[in-house]
Amino acid sequence: MNKMAGVVLAGGQSRRFGSPKAFAKFNGKYFFEIAVETLRAVVEDIYIVSHPSLIDCFRQKTAEKVIMDDERYRGQGPLAGIYTVMKECEAEWIFVLPCDMPYMRPEAAAKLAKYANEKFDAIICAHFGRIQPLVGIYHRRTCKQIEKLLQAQDNRMKSLFRHCHVHYVNEQDFWEDEIVFRNVNTPNEFDDIVT
Repeated sequence: MNKMAGVVLAGGQSRRFGSPKAFAKFNGKYFFEIAVETLRAVVEDIYIVSHPSLIDCFRQKTAEKVIMDDERYRGQGPLAGIYTVMKECEAEWIFVLPCDMPYMRPEAAAKLAKYANEKFDAIICAHFGRIQPLVGIYHRRTCKQIEKLLQAQDNRMKSLFRHCHVHYVNEQDFWEDEIVFRNVNTPNEFDDIVT
């Protein structure tokens, strides 16, 4: 069994951004490619979980595994993506990143990966007072609880955390500039990044 697999969550509709954020570019690279490069520092197998309408576009631009959410739970957000990858692979840990953090760095992933510990069900970044459920590592034993939540149509990450032993890692544990954890949600924010 592989110890850890990587997941790029790229299934959002990007309504506020106006176009699929995964295919926005920063420093000549697609946002999703930055997430893949970040995960490559700590995993071999990487899955991009996306919306059915984007699958072909991803497959034209990358050789990584591109999959859709389990049909039963499609449209139920990040939990569905995490669940789908847990069902798809046998890795003990699933390292999750969103596709809209263009400042994320491989060094940050390597630092977070060191906190994977059997005592915990999830290791989540909580730098600078902001919990980042989509910058985290989930043990596959959370799969059953995730499925229960999906069946109940409770898609909130915090609902999962209430049923898990979570280790929140912050800037006292390892330092990264605050911008590393910044999501881009609107074109204005993207303009700020480009300049």
